[in-house]
Amino acid sequence: MVKRRNDISELLSSRMARFMGSVFFILHTLTLLMKMHSYAFYNGHLSETEHRLSALDKPEANSLSAAVRYPRLESRPMEENTELDNGKEGESQRSISKLRSDLATELTSPLGQVSYPQNLTLYNYVDYLLCPTLCYELEYPRTEKIRWMEVFFKTLAVFGCIFLLTHVSEEFIVPVLDESAVRLQDLSSGSEKALVLAETISMLLLPFMITFLLVFLVIFEYTLNAFAEITRFADRKFYADWWNSCDWLEFSREWNIPVHHFLRRHVYFSSLTRFSNSEAMFITFLVSSIGHELVMSCITKKIRGYGFLAMMMQLPIVAVQRSKFVKGRKVLNMCALYVLV
Repeated sequence: MVKRRNDISELLSSRMARFMGSVFFILHTLTLLMKMHSYAFYNGHLSETEHRLSALDKPEANSLSAAVRYPRLESRPMEENTELDNGKEGESQRSISKLRSDLATELTSPLGQVSYPQNLTLYNYVDYLLCPTLCYELEYPRTEKIRWMEVFFKTLAVFGCIFLLTHVSEEFIVPVLDESAVRLQDLSSGSEKALVLAETISMLLLPFMITFLLVFLVIFEYTLNAFAEITRFADRKFYADWWNSCDWLEFSREWNIPVHHFLRRHVYFSSLTRFSNSEAMFITFLVSSIGHELVMSCITKKIRGYGFLAMMMQLPIVAVQRSKFVKGRKVLNMCALYVLV
């Protein structure tokens, strides 16, 4: 029996190590794919904007001239028609000047130091890959200098949290799973197995909550802030006070702001050009669900659909929260949020 327990414990420990390695690799791969998509999408948009600006600056003979200038009559028109034509021509010129100004502004960063296509350099791309953001911009606000002591403390905190994660897993998660696996193999009754499963889940609630908080600290508080300090990235709002959320929508927006901004910019707003608001929201949840299921399938080496279903189940939750009966009832929404989380 002791040898059997040791074998199961070693198996679970090895699986835990492979699990952490798989999570690290998959999350970084998805992050790079999202960054590359944002880089290509935004620069493609800027390229189209530059073409539109060039068309305004160097119009073809039958394009802009036909829209701005009116053909002259051989006979001299009346004074009223001349004033009307001059007014229309002036209004058209003003609208074209405003459009030219808007397009030129879009090709320049808000800080005014980088413009398209001067941003298409290897240095700019590598700098964007290292910045803790998923949405590409021509230029980001920067701090004045790198605080290396801050980088040191953030790095130290990352290793400290990883040590705590390992300790919690080995002391409070693996032994519980070890014991429940042995007990389930010795039981034949379905009711007894259900009782063991319920007991196991209740014993794992607190360790899993601690694990979630430690993983959150490692990613959003220490790792992203360390890269932000190294790259002098000034926008450090990677999460909001999600622990004060009053409903599920607020929680999903605030606990992971970089991914939320990516989905809103590259999925939701992009879908609004062809679909309605509800359809764009459905597409956004669908893409998010596929991403979660991809991560789960790569980790477990099986496609079970749990991650996909868990994410898609948020759609009816959102519909219920927006209904007249539930909307505005803070206590009811908070109770539902705590149960779901």
